[in-house]
Amino acid sequence: MFVDGLAYAAISRNMAQGFGTFWAPYFADSFWLNYNNLCAFFCEHPPLMFGMQSMLFKIMGDTTAVENCYNALVLAATIVLITLIWRQLFAHNPSLKAQAWLPVLMWYSLRIVWWAVPNNMLDTTMAMFCLAACYTQTRALSCKGNAIGHWILSSLFIFLACLTKGPVGLFPVAFPVLHYLVYKEKPKRVFGGTAILTLTFALLLIITLAYPPANLLLTSYFEGQVMMAILQKREHAGEHWTAHFYLLKMLLVNCIPHLILTGGIWLIARLQIVKAALSDSTKRTVFLNLLIIMSIIGPMSVSIKQSDPYLMPLTPFVAILFAAVSVERIVLWCRQFRFQSRFVFITASVCCVIIMVYSLFNPAWDRMYEVSTDLARHIPAGRHIYLAPDISTSSELQTPLQRYARLSVAFDSTATRYTYLDDPATASDSITASPHFRVVPLAGSAMLVIRLDNGSISAK
Repeated sequence: MFVDGLAYAAISRNMAQGFGTFWAPYFADSFWLNYNNLCAFFCEHPPLMFGMQSMLFKIMGDTTAVENCYNALVLAATIVLITLIWRQLFAHNPSLKAQAWLPVLMWYSLRIVWWAVPNNMLDTTMAMFCLAACYTQTRALSCKGNAIGHWILSSLFIFLACLTKGPVGLFPVAFPVLHYLVYKEKPKRVFGGTAILTLTFALLLIITLAYPPANLLLTSYFEGQVMMAILQKREHAGEHWTAHFYLLKMLLVNCIPHLILTGGIWLIARLQIVKAALSDSTKRTVFLNLLIIMSIIGPMSVSIKQSDPYLMPLTPFVAILFAAVSVERIVLWCRQFRFQSRFVFITASVCCVIIMVYSLFNPAWDRMYEVSTDLARHIPAGRHIYLAPDISTSSELQTPLQRYARLSVAFDSTATRYTYLDDPATASDSITASPHFRVVPLAGSAMLVIRLDNGSISAK
């Protein structure tokens, strides 16, 4: 997994084993980032995902199956929510309502989606809660009776999204107003619902901040992560003003296959092979999702701290947009060319299953997983291991060492008996030949040096 996902899994596992608490998460005695020095625990992010994943660790134990099961649950929930939102948006058109497979296909064919979901990213969990908030709002806007329960439930989902990844989870608050701008329906319900959303969220936040441990974590996170990012004192996507448009650029890159597909469908329609103009209701759906995408990516572009997974909360709406643009013409094409369309779908499905099975049984070799599991056989959990200064703050080393071996990094060679050498060439002859040290070869040509007495370790 990507280093962030490894860190989150390690925090969740530690919480399940009694190291750290929900409001004071613990990663390790060492940490590779030096941006946030406001607290003695892990306050880089809100704790909800760690708490939920720790419950799986308590049930299943310390196994990598936990991350896989958790990610599979998030994937399944997101697919269900995309389906429900699509059916709600096309409730008036049974033919299009039945094509919910198309936005799901459009969603998972975005590269960032099939990369981020298995990598245990916070953004996928947050996106799930945001989708749930938007779905409950579509129910509130369409139901004939009292919708206050839907609004309160939606506010709860928004709060859970923010408790997963911070303020970026707030965008569903704008959904009712965006919906009104497109459909011009039920203004009293729209603005009343927005008021309920805002007040309920504010009440939940006030109650949470009234609890001192929660207040410490969330204020430390806000000051050390959010404010520092706005002030451009954190990691950033570039060195000048163009960094503000990194997410927009990556969104366009991810959408290249969708743009090609949509362009091809449009070209076929222009050649009058398949005649189908977009209906007014479909145009409204496209416009609504375009506004939602802009409401998400706009605020995030204020900061130059941007990364590809930040696209996750907007990907379902990108998928619905492209599906809405294409669905009427695809349905008409399938009706006119039944045999050809069935052949294409069956062939594509078989190819996807073959690729999936092959990938499951032929995973890519993970060097640091092998190294870490080797170390776990020689070093008791909870100990420290020394890394040379040039690699001691490497997240690619710290995260697997903690996740798979529960080892923290020592920055002083005299503070531990264990030294990790990523390159055997760095070991001096005095170490390998000395009776005071035991050298253990590890996977990937790495090496563990164990001090047997009070001798000191020197390296080239």
